Amino acid sequence: MWDEYVDNHFQGSLFHTRLWQETVKAVFGHSEHSIMLLDNKDGRPVVKGLIPLFRIRSFLFGDYLVSVPFAEQGGPLADHESLRIRLVDLAGEKLKKNNLDYLEMRNVDPLPDLLCKDLYYGFQREILSDLEDNLMAIPRKSRRMVRQGMKNNLQIAVGSHLLPEFYAIMARNFHGLGTPIFPYSWFSGLMESFQENCLLLLVKDEKGNHIAGVMSFFYKNRVMPYYAGSLVEYRNLAPNDFMYWKLMEYAWEKGSRIFDFGRSKIGTGSFRFKTHWGFEPRSLAYQYVLHKKDELPDLSPNNPKYQSKIKTWQRMPLSLTKIIGPRISRYLC
Repeated sequence: MWDEYVDNHFQGSLFHTRLWQETVKAVFGHSEHSIMLLDNKDGRPVVKGLIPLFRIRSFLFGDYLVSVPFAEQGGPLADHESLRIRLVDLAGEKLKKNNLDYLEMRNVDPLPDLLCKDLYYGFQREILSDLEDNLMAIPRKSRRMVRQGMKNNLQIAVGSHLLPEFYAIMARNFHGLGTPIFPYSWFSGLMESFQENCLLLLVKDEKGNHIAGVMSFFYKNRVMPYYAGSLVEYRNLAPNDFMYWKLMEYAWEKGSRIFDFGRSKIGTGSFRFKTHWGFEPRSLAYQYVLHKKDELPDLSPNNPKYQSKIKTWQRMPLSLTKIIGPRISRYLC
């Protein structure tokens, strides 16, 4: 009933599905407090709205509810706005009952009278029916980088068997950014949960070295590159532009109609990369209900108070960050 409602709701996302919730619980162990509104129609229950909720308990980052962990979207889905507001009220009751710090909802469209943070922007556009038109729709400078990758004889490899190579790239990428890496089980869990709707695509150079990779999801009519990384010493080969073009080509062949480039913070390299590809940013409405806090939480790496910790993490040996990182990243949702 839950997934049928999500599948049919115009704002239902992959992150609202039971598969995402169950994978979060299985890998990270966060407790679920989701709410579903039911009505009775001809003697059978009918879903009228829902909100996936998880409690995150961290000594470092607080004790709060979030919809949804490790996701760019979440928040309440309902038949109409008054029921969305009702879901927020019910979530607020859980917040107070458990004496938690705050509730965070990763909405696409804002709800009235709620605190909102202008932090993330989403990027998406239509995949055109003609493959060459999609290439020509990429602005000239980025299109030149795609062709540069082709000239450098970059190749792609696809398949779940590439997860160890992908994780090695991601671990080095996260280390360079000063961010704790997720556990291997998170990526393997997502692949096991979503099966053919989770694609692992890696880029290889002429010598067969894996130099970039992206984990993407297919949901409804869209492809969503969600986790991606590349090795900095190979950036001159243009693996990133080449990789996303090959993913778009793969999605076009699969019949996807929307290329969902995910979220980025304004002012970051990924934000600029996506705009250079011709994607228009759209502000995401991350909204909050505060209880034990007096101001909006700021867990962003851009927060000045985390800068020294980031630099310390970057100086740590990579091998050590792969051990410690997964223990911390479970709270960086």
